[in-house]
Order: sequence, then C-alpha cells, then structure tokens
Amino acid sequence: MGRLVVAVGLWATLGDGVALAADPPNPPEPQATPPVVEVRASATPERPTIGSHIRYQVDVVAPSGIEIVVAQPPERIGDLEIVDFGTTEPKALPDGKLAFERWWTLVAWSTGEHRITSPEVSYRLPGGDLATAAPAELAITVASLLDEAKDASDIRDIKPPVPIPIDWRPYYAIAGALTTIIAIVALVRWLAARRRRVTPRVAPPPPHVIALAALDALRARRLVEKGALKEYYSALTDIVRAYLEGRYRVRAPEMTTEEFLLASSRDGRLNPAHRRLLGEFLTESDLVKFARYLPSTDDSESAYAAARRFVDETKERLEEIDRAAD
Repeated sequence: MGRLVVAVGLWATLGDGVALAADPPNPPEPQATPPVVEVRASATPERPTIGSHIRYQVDVVAPSGIEIVVAQPPERIGDLEIVDFGTTEPKALPDGKLAFERWWTLVAWSTGEHRITSPEVSYRLPGGDLATAAPAELAITVASLLDEAKDASDIRDIKPPVPIPIDWRPYYAIAGALTTIIAIVALVRWLAARRRRVTPRVAPPPPHVIALAALDALRARRLVEKGALKEYYSALTDIVRAYLEGRYRVRAPEMTTEEFLLASSRDGRLNPAHRRLLGEFLTESDLVKFARYLPSTDDSESAYAAARRFVDETKERLEEIDRAAD
C-alpha cells in the first residue's frame, strides 16, 4: 500500500509542471516500524486491597513460526509476591499472528502504587539471532482495607466460632486400619527376628559425591569440543536435577524449572543466592535445549562452573551425613 501511494502522488505532480516548480510536495514522514513481538500487560481487579490476590497477565503477540521464551521470576515480580502462575494455549488472530497469555497470581503486602515491569520475553526469527522484546510497564494501586470500610472507627468483636458436628465414623475406620497395620508389622518383625543375620550395612555415598563424580565424567567426554552442545547441557542439567532429588528429597527430574523454583522459594530449601544461581543456570540450559540458543565456549565453561559451585555450596555437612547414617 505504501508503494501505491507514492506512485500515485508522483504521477499527479508530474502532470502539472508549474505546480511541481512552484510548490514542491512535502516528503512523506517516515513510518515507525511496528515491533516484531508485542508485549502487553494488564491486572485485575482494578483496585485490589492489601493481601488480596491480583491476576497479572502478560499478552504476547508474534508472527507464527517464531520461537518465544518468557522468563520466570523465582519469587517476585517487582515488589509483589508470586503465589501461582500459568500459560494459556496459543490462538490464531485474524491478521495471521499468534497470541498467548502468561499469567501470575500476585499478592501485595503494602499499600500505594506499585510499578512493575513485565518479565523478559526473548524471541528468535527463523535463521536469526536471539532478541528481546520491549517490556510492558504497569502501575497497580493497592488500597488499604481501612480505606474501604464505611466507618473505620466502628470496630466490633469477632463472632464466636460455629461448632462443627463431628462424624466419628472415619476415625473408627482409621483406628481399625492402624490396628491392623501395627499387628502386621509386629508379626513381620517377630518372624524376621527369628532368622536375623548380622550383615554389615554399607551406607551409599552422599548425593554431592555422586554429582561431583558425574561432573568429572561429563567433562572427560569433551562434548563442547565436539560441538555437541545440546547433549552437553542436557547431561549437565540431569546431573544437577538428580543431585537436587538426592539432596532435598524432591522429585526435581519430574518438575519444570518454574515449578521447582517456586516450590523451593515457598519451603525455604534454598537461600535466595542459591535459588538465583540455580534459576540462571536452568534458564540458560532451557534456552540451549528448547530454543536452539548457541552458547560460546566460555558460556559452556561458566555453566559447568555454576553447576559445580552449586553442588559444593549446598552439599551435606559432616554432621548431616553422620545423622543420616545413624
């Protein structure tokens, strides 16, 4: 359409030589190039109160056939706490583009205006380099519960609790089941005591010893020098996830990066510094495995050093190993 308008304007000017000499046409103003990937943000409700749930939504609109990676913050977006998150299925738009939504449930613990920037959205065009889309800014105003009350000075006593009727049938069933289990366990132990043989018990090696040995074996394979970067990062990630499972008794190999970071931030298994180190390592590994990001040799060495540092700094102490052996 832009070429058609320029061609028509030129024909009209050349048709009148006097007008061309006396009143030259103004050059067309340059049109701003629309972004390849658009990022929009919204939040509901419009006026949340302190401690209430806020649905923060980021809409990403992009051409079809493009690779998109949305970063997952481990604990907070801005100064709002993350309690849940999810992604909707992409849907086709009339103009041929695709759109999908990434949402978070947030909680604010202070009143006033909170300005937040959307998490980083990276994309790669076919045959192109990894680029970052412009983030979306949003202001959320959190109101106080006292401001919402009609009369803040009207403070009344709380109502007494409502008694809940007790149904004793489940307790009877549980008691019967426990009695049966105790009887079976006692019988098994009595039978085992009759033919018990004293055998030395060899404690398995601690998880960090297994992980460090696996890291040494991975380096000996020299996958980076052979150009097998995806296999290298996959093996490196598997070692770290297996270590997490043995160290913290969590099914890390079955959880996504976002799910594990959110779970570890809730129960305090990892301190903030280790969560940040683990989040950066797993996010970079996901880019290599799923977004075909090609890291440099220095990046691969840094990833290996980050994995080894994480294992060294979070490994079991001597007193923990002795307690587990007992």
